[in-house]
Amino acid sequence: MTRIHYHPCSQALGEYDYVTDTIVIHQGLIRYREIHDRILRHEREHARIFHEHNGWLERLALNVRLDYRDRVTGATRVPLSLLRELYPSSIGYDLFRALYLLAYIPLVVEEGLVFAVKGFMGSE
Repeated sequence: MTRIHYHPCSQALGEYDYVTDTIVIHQGLIRYREIHDRILRHEREHARIFHEHNGWLERLALNVRLDYRDRVTGATRVPLSLLRELYPSSIGYDLFRALYLLAYIPLVVEEGLVFAVKGFMGSE
């Protein structure tokens, strides 16, 4: 059963850590029930994808589709005023976060390649 962990300063308002099977939600969202519940539903859907699908490419495609669908429909939308309250930011922090996200892209690609090679070799 997927656990829920509340954290005062998580990088995202909500994210699913598939390694520990834990949903991490920003502690400040407890006061905003409707937004909290929408983000929790979204992260539970990510957890369901990881539980029901084994292929990394299939998981990636389904997770990206889920993220795009929920962003387009506004299901995970958080008002800017609430974001500023939960994440008091600075230019330095925003620059660091942008570089961090850019650096993450090669890691995802490398992880996918490793899983693909392991899958072909049958050692998964």
